[in-house]
Amino acid sequence: MNIKRLGTAALLLTGAFAASTAIAAKAGGFIGLGAGYGPDYEGSDDYEAMPALFGRYNWASGRFIDLSGTSGSERAARLRANLIPESWSGTWTAGPLLQYRLERSDSDDDKVDDMQDVDAATEAGAFVGFKLDRWAATLSFAGDVSDEYNGYLVYLKGGYDLPVNDDLKLTLGAHLTYADSDYMETYFGVNAKDARRSGLPRYSADSGLKDWGLSVTGRYSFTDTWGMLASVGYTRLMNDAEDSPLVDDRGDDNQVKGALAVTYSF
Repeated sequence: MNIKRLGTAALLLTGAFAASTAIAAKAGGFIGLGAGYGPDYEGSDDYEAMPALFGRYNWASGRFIDLSGTSGSERAARLRANLIPESWSGTWTAGPLLQYRLERSDSDDDKVDDMQDVDAATEAGAFVGFKLDRWAATLSFAGDVSDEYNGYLVYLKGGYDLPVNDDLKLTLGAHLTYADSDYMETYFGVNAKDARRSGLPRYSADSGLKDWGLSVTGRYSFTDTWGMLASVGYTRLMNDAEDSPLVDDRGDDNQVKGALAVTYSF
């Protein structure tokens, strides 16, 4: 395992949908800390361990702030805040979000590693969510504000809470991601310079649906304060992401990510 890459990955937050909604929304909050496992770049077939960190704080009004990750095989952290009080909306949430996308560098794949590094990017956007009984859905938009790739993504995520007993609860999740051509070209394209450096064929990636996926998250409460969370997700890259030489020649369009963490509620 590359120690430098493990240190960089310490900022990666996992359990994008399930972790941030796993514990019931009430006044107070929780934090989770553990270990995650996922691809060393989006589309890679090489995997690495990394720290997993997430959390949420709920106000009695229904507003909240949470820290988690994005869906699928992306290497990005997300901070968002719900600004709508429960007395206004009942089942609706909405507010701003910030994302930090980790750099692509030091890949275990020699050819991908020979390509020019993609620096870390900061993204800003907004989300709107709807929850009815055990069902929930969220639509999010995030665009690059760091002048790294100058594009944007649109995320659609859904979930269903499935209580097993008083201590064990499951959340079944699904997601779909759209990316514009600037994002696709930066993370899945191969320009002339990168083709010469890596030996990979030139490739231009266009906008479209980037991936879809499914996830399962389990939460077990030892006490009112301490618990454990385990999450596993599967993502299938699609269209120009799937056909990219970084994926088709050197990686895998089937991506898996998991996390195991201890949670503390307060």
